Amino acid sequence: MTNIDFIKNLSNEELEKLSKIIKNELKERYQDKNEFVFNFEATNDPRKGVPYVAKLFIDDDKLQRQFFDLEKVYGKKEVTISGKYTAKPGDIIEIRTGGSWKNDHRAWYYITENKEQIKVADINDSYAKLQVKKYFKGEMSINDLLK
Repeated sequence: MTNIDFIKNLSNEELEKLSKIIKNELKERYQDKNEFVFNFEATNDPRKGVPYVAKLFIDDDKLQRQFFDLEKVYGKKEVTISGKYTAKPGDIIEIRTGGSWKNDHRAWYYITENKEQIKVADINDSYAKLQVKKYFKGEMSINDLLK
């Protein structure tokens, strides 16, 4: 049996599933080799903070966020955000896993050459956030930031 015969014998559902697998595989193969793929999944009450992942950068001396397009599934008084996001070594990623009425659960992570995510700032730590801003402006080295 040839590959064509194998494909013709699959159901529509099986073909759609195979198509998604092939698209994901091709996306990973064509992706920049210096770019890593990470999985994200978090659930929270949307009134207390919708989870997200965003890449941080500086533009006109202001900290900006580029949000990743992740899937949202709503339930009764909750939302689950899931999907994959990409980052290169040297990027700083903001991850919000949720929150409460009083606290926002967000942190900033530096992406290393080894695909590690090293926490460089908590959202409540103004000094650490200032250090990240200095890193973006070139006023601080990565070694100083990670101390």
